Amino acid sequence: MKEISLILVSIATVLVPPIIMRYWGRKILREELPKKEKNYNLLKAEVICIFGAFILYFPAMIALGALDWASDVVDKLPLPEIFKVFAFAAILLFPLLLSIFLIIYETVKVGVNITEEKIENPKKEVLKALALILGPIIGFAFIWLLLMLYLPESLTSKWWFDLLVYSILILAFFALFPLILIRVGTRSELDPELKAELMRFCEEQGVKVRDIIVKGKPGQKLANAMVTGIIPRYRYVVLTRYLVDNFEEDEIKAVLAHEIGHIKGKHLWINAALSIGWFLFWIGLIYILHKFNVQLFSSPWIFFGVFFFAFYFWLFVIESRISIRNEFKADEFAANVVGLEPTLRALKKLAELNLLPEKTGKWFNLLNRHPSIEKRVEHLKRLANLEP
Repeated sequence: MKEISLILVSIATVLVPPIIMRYWGRKILREELPKKEKNYNLLKAEVICIFGAFILYFPAMIALGALDWASDVVDKLPLPEIFKVFAFAAILLFPLLLSIFLIIYETVKVGVNITEEKIENPKKEVLKALALILGPIIGFAFIWLLLMLYLPESLTSKWWFDLLVYSILILAFFALFPLILIRVGTRSELDPELKAELMRFCEEQGVKVRDIIVKGKPGQKLANAMVTGIIPRYRYVVLTRYLVDNFEEDEIKAVLAHEIGHIKGKHLWINAALSIGWFLFWIGLIYILHKFNVQLFSSPWIFFGVFFFAFYFWLFVIESRISIRNEFKADEFAANVVGLEPTLRALKKLAELNLLPEKTGKWFNLLNRHPSIEKRVEHLKRLANLEP
């Protein structure tokens, strides 16, 4: 009976949220609204459906004893301990991950009708995006578990040693992830003269980058930029093809100056420190609960309740707010170096090209880890003593 109930919950999780997303997306598509509003509403629907999949899946699986059931199944497998851990996670998470994939796929199918973006194989693109997100997480978890399982227990039982190993892995990830990123997806050439000018601009600002690369296929409509790599030798600035093709040179410089602002402000190192800080926060929370005689591992309801509260608190109350603050600081640097006017034009054009309203909700800003374009423009104008 338990197995049948688990299967029914898994099927419901895989089917219900994506079906809701499909019909909700079609409804948004039929609405007489500007494209920006349609696209924004579609993203909101996507977030709600993904959150709904979590709410539908996890409480039901905990109530049905899925953890014990999966553990019993895995224990019977003739596998090394580390692979048993991943088999356990795969059994539990596969229905939810499949649901999320289908929700994003339905979102992309509707989204291309709004943005008129050319995507030949939406399923493949969604899979590649998920692989880029999940691949490093799985790799990190594999190395972490390998060390925790096979190093002497006299070391792994000490919290400070676990923190040291975790910190080393986090710093290695932030240092080496650029080498993975630049090899994933379609890469195209930047105009040699423009590239030389942008590299010279980086040198003038006193920062070292290994290269400025352009990612994205023709027809993909995403205007974005990022800097990655805490070590200058492996630091890259990434611009999307859509941004390069639609921004003027001074606007591209403003975007580049924003990324340089992240480097000068040590924001990449701050992000790494925040990732390490999560470990300390979680260990500290376990210690406090123990002092109050709360047995964290006495029930899956207590463990997952505390874990998800702590995770979302850290992610959205701590990390996102610090990231938003850093975005304002990077904007300030860009305006000081390139000038206010091209920086404002670049910000407004980002909203225009990405079909997003300049004013976005707090939920969107926290998830995106960026303030709204409206707030960023107001902030820069206020600093320049201009009326917003």
